[in-house]
Amino acid sequence: MTMTILHAPKLIAAISALLSLTGCNEHVIYHSYRHVPGSGWSRRDTLTFDIDTVRAEATYQFELGLRSTDSYPYTVIWLAVEREFSHPDTLRRDTVKCQLMDPVTHRMGKGIYMYQYDVPVPPMALYRGQTGQVRIIHLMQREVLPGIHDVGVLICR
Repeated sequence: MTMTILHAPKLIAAISALLSLTGCNEHVIYHSYRHVPGSGWSRRDTLTFDIDTVRAEATYQFELGLRSTDSYPYTVIWLAVEREFSHPDTLRRDTVKCQLMDPVTHRMGKGIYMYQYDVPVPPMALYRGQTGQVRIIHLMQREVLPGIHDVGVLICR
């Protein structure tokens, strides 16, 4: 037991170092969530994320974050993602499928009451000095979707 306690700080440091090497945390240029009203996400409600000045030219990775509860009635959600940047003017529209449950209706997200899903969006080249917006709407047939709590955008190099 004494041996384990003595090595615990080293083990924690090693795991932390390993985790910092994965993902794109050190190169995040934007990460934000928008709350969806408790009454549900209306098809007319566009979630808008304003992106400040890009500091370095690169191909950036984009990821959507989605938080839902058990009151979301479907196994997937289809989203329209529009990314618009200026100087030079660039517009990209993508349709993204977020698989929330497997065929046996087990939640695929992380969580107990609220489930977190992270869904990649195709990468995009951005240029130094650009500013922009990411806009997201749902493409489901139902006018108002219950159970979607937050939607977020992560951009990193």
